[in-house]
Amino acid sequence: METQNSVGTDMGGSYDYPKVDGSGQSIYEECVQCSKQTTTLKTTHIDFRTGYVEGAGQLCWECYTGKSRNLITIDERTIIDTPNDAELGAKVRRQYYENKP
Repeated sequence: METQNSVGTDMGGSYDYPKVDGSGQSIYEECVQCSKQTTTLKTTHIDFRTGYVEGAGQLCWECYTGKSRNLITIDERTIIDTPNDAELGAKVRRQYYENKP
């Protein structure tokens, strides 16, 4: 079984973990922005993760702290009160451009 000696500094040290589970799947999360393998185990609860964005998913350290992080937050009421996807898309775009620096 393939192992990785260091899981990165954001996990607090060096540990020997297998890179894949019994079915050959990676045990580490994938970054939702750049698709790189992160140092976060899939079994780690979201309350204990660094770089987890609720509603989006897990980010790698570079995307979480980098300037390329282009995420916005949409109020839940806006989503619930707008059942039409086209109207919701228009509202999201409007909010994006209104809040763009």
